[in-house]
Amino acid sequence: MKQNHTELLLQLISESTLQDSLFTNSPDGILILDHTGVLVCANPAIRHMTGYHFEELYIFTESHLQTCRTIQPLQNAISQALSGTASTLEMETVHKNRSKIWLQMTFTPIQHTGEVIGIYVICRDITSQKIMEQQIRQSEKDFRLISEYSLDFISRHMADKEASYLYASPACKTILGYEPEDMLGKSAYDFFHPDDIQVVTRYLEQMLNRESAYTVSYRMRAKAGHYLWIESTGRYSYNEQTGEIEEIIAVSRDITDRKKAERQLKESEQRYKSLFEYNPASVYSFDWEGNYTSSNSNLALLLGYPLEQIMKMSFHDIIVPDKIEDTNRHFEAARSGIPQNYETTVVHSSGKMIDISVINVPIIVDSEIVGVYGIASDVTERKEYIRKLEKLDYEHDLILSSVSEGIFGLNKDGKVMFTNPATLSMLGFSQSEFKGHYSHHIINPSAPGGVPYSIEECPICATIRDGIPRSVKEGIFWKKNGSSCLVEYNINPIIVNEQTQGAVIVFRDITNEREVLRQKELAEQAASAKSDFLAMMSHEIRTPMNGVLGMTNLLLDTDLNETQRDYAGIIRNSGTSLMRILNDVLDFSKIEAGKFSLEPEEFDLEVLVEHVAELFTPAAMEKKLDLSWYVSPGLPRKIVADPDRLRQILSNLVGNAIKFTDKGTIGIIVDKLYEDSDKKQLMLEFLVEDTGVGIAEDKKNLLFQSFSQLHPALNRKYGGTGLGLSICKKLIELMGGTIHVESRENIGSIFRFILPCSWLGTEQIAEEETEQIAAMDLEWINHDELDVSDLSILIAEDHPVNQQLLEDIIRKFGCQVDTVSNGVEAYAAIVRHHYDLVFMDIQMPMMDGIAVSNLIQQLLPPEARPTIVAVTANVGSDIQAECLRSGMLDVIGKPIHPTEIRRVLVEQQNRQQTAQNNHLHP
Repeated sequence: MKQNHTELLLQLISESTLQDSLFTNSPDGILILDHTGVLVCANPAIRHMTGYHFEELYIFTESHLQTCRTIQPLQNAISQALSGTASTLEMETVHKNRSKIWLQMTFTPIQHTGEVIGIYVICRDITSQKIMEQQIRQSEKDFRLISEYSLDFISRHMADKEASYLYASPACKTILGYEPEDMLGKSAYDFFHPDDIQVVTRYLEQMLNRESAYTVSYRMRAKAGHYLWIESTGRYSYNEQTGEIEEIIAVSRDITDRKKAERQLKESEQRYKSLFEYNPASVYSFDWEGNYTSSNSNLALLLGYPLEQIMKMSFHDIIVPDKIEDTNRHFEAARSGIPQNYETTVVHSSGKMIDISVINVPIIVDSEIVGVYGIASDVTERKEYIRKLEKLDYEHDLILSSVSEGIFGLNKDGKVMFTNPATLSMLGFSQSEFKGHYSHHIINPSAPGGVPYSIEECPICATIRDGIPRSVKEGIFWKKNGSSCLVEYNINPIIVNEQTQGAVIVFRDITNEREVLRQKELAEQAASAKSDFLAMMSHEIRTPMNGVLGMTNLLLDTDLNETQRDYAGIIRNSGTSLMRILNDVLDFSKIEAGKFSLEPEEFDLEVLVEHVAELFTPAAMEKKLDLSWYVSPGLPRKIVADPDRLRQILSNLVGNAIKFTDKGTIGIIVDKLYEDSDKKQLMLEFLVEDTGVGIAEDKKNLLFQSFSQLHPALNRKYGGTGLGLSICKKLIELMGGTIHVESRENIGSIFRFILPCSWLGTEQIAEEETEQIAAMDLEWINHDELDVSDLSILIAEDHPVNQQLLEDIIRKFGCQVDTVSNGVEAYAAIVRHHYDLVFMDIQMPMMDGIAVSNLIQQLLPPEARPTIVAVTANVGSDIQAECLRSGMLDVIGKPIHPTEIRRVLVEQQNRQQTAQNNHLHP
């Protein structure tokens, strides 16, 4: 039956049109297999593809199939075709010339009367395609290897305005810290430094108009948040068929270190330029032939020629003829690599001769000497001075005898030729013991440490040897009695006929100067230590006193019997007196140490006077005194001065008036003495009047002296240090004013002080506002006037007594309060819970209050930051300024007074109400 199929197939082939031009001329090879898979026919194209004639074809012989590595796919394709299913197979085979070729073979069944009797095999040579695919795969492999192992960051971007990442090589992690997937799909502009966006945009626009790639430098943000300098080389890729831009290819590298090096080089160049341009000496350079190549402006001043003309000259043009040979010798030595220091003479453009001291050093580039640097200084005057010394006579001896500096001259052997009386007096030698002797062994010149110089190291001997002037700021000469003296001395060579014949030494004893400086430094250190001690003691004393006074006030606000109330009142009065003494001593010490600074600012004069009067109203009412104040109409409402110091002065004077007045009146008056409207300058007069005990005429001179007490009995009764008026006087004088007193014993006193100040605005005090009678409720807390119960408050205080005091005072106003004991707890509490107000102690364990405030300003958003009020025993201006710089809004001192707490609560309530109104009515 199979034989019949083969015969039928051959018959069909012979009868069909397969032998026509289509079969013969087809570019594709055509094979015909019988129903057993045996080749029975092939067209000529097969020979062109494989090199074999039909009779030589063995590709489908059984022996070939048995050894072919593609036997299984080939057998499968033949079996599918014989079963009636067409298939396609790509197969690698060998050309007759032993080269490898790739064929794409399509197997199609040949059917007759519904039965498969053979197979068409259409063959197409796809060798070129396979080679191209292999090249593409190799190219992709090479690109992958390059991009993955390259130290440079290779990236592909969309060619649009965002330049989004299509590919990022692994180097992005090494350079920027990002994983490649972190960057894919993101715009490159998301990573650029804002200041460099225009640079990159302009680069991309210019890259369109260039055929070759070029580089651009810019900054990119690393994953850690900092910026790195990046240099990128990029170009567009284009579609080969349409010519349209497809994407951007970029290769980038980290050049941060290079940028730093460039900046350091630039700074170095700037430093060199500054040294060159601003050197007080003439600085210049020569080429190999001695022609000027650069110079600063001082050389033009020295020679009198314009710099442009000097740049066309050689040093041969300016040196006097008899110095040319010597100068050439020094120049040749410098050109051979040996630095030179010598003196020569040049001719000024006016024809005048100028003696100069010259330093020449070689200019070395890459180990090769390319020129010579020069530094020249005019020594004409010094040379003239030395020439005069060479002609010393009787008149010069008189001059030498009249100067206070020690002067002596040495010959070239180092022996003393002449000296002046000052030298002998300072060193303790007689003329015969000094003159004619070897100076090095007599005075033993030494370094500041006291170790004598050897002859080789001695500056004096060195000048005699090389003729170079020297100056020693601090040295030691030894006296005849074996003691030493600290001296400053200059050594100038004596030159005769261009030969060094000795030296002249001019010195002065600076031992006493150094001792004065040392004593001054010791005094300053002592003053500083005293100030630090007082500040520390102030804090240490104020802290327990804060507890004593605060708790006493709270105790007096409870139900006490009459005896208990008397005892508590005595404790409060004694504590207040102690605090007043402490404040006076501290202020006095600050003034004495020169650390009391003024802080002028604009303030309401009338309000300040009123506050002072209110402060002393309770004490006045207790003694049944009339306390009044008056500010002259027409004065500026706001003036510029130091309000704290003015308040301190008035408080001191009014406090003294109340202390020494048992009946009658006390008045505060402010008036104008002088006004300059154009400059807005004022001279104000302040008066504090009382009807007290007065001051005897013979004691007025003691009034403003430190620690003076004119009424010992009253001082023992009321307390005091005798420093109050002394401090007032010093403060007024610091502010540029004066103070004096008018007083009659048993009649009363008037303290009058005058202060200069200025003003900024035009608002004046109205007539109807000028006279007030200060009045104040003696109860220190009026609960009916204040409702601050909605405030959320935190106390940060490490002292248990002060914690309890603050808590009790604040709770009396109806507020809820939390308390912590150190800075770390304070910060944690503020982060966890929103507080409107924080009372922050400055000195706490683990973290101080200022550090907590700084941390809050840095890490918390504005809406989460509470108002912070510093609570400190050290109320100096430096501490207050540091608190305000850290973000605190206010500072209150210890001992804590309820009125201060009340003021802070009212101000916070007003701030929140203002903020709420602004929110409702923007």
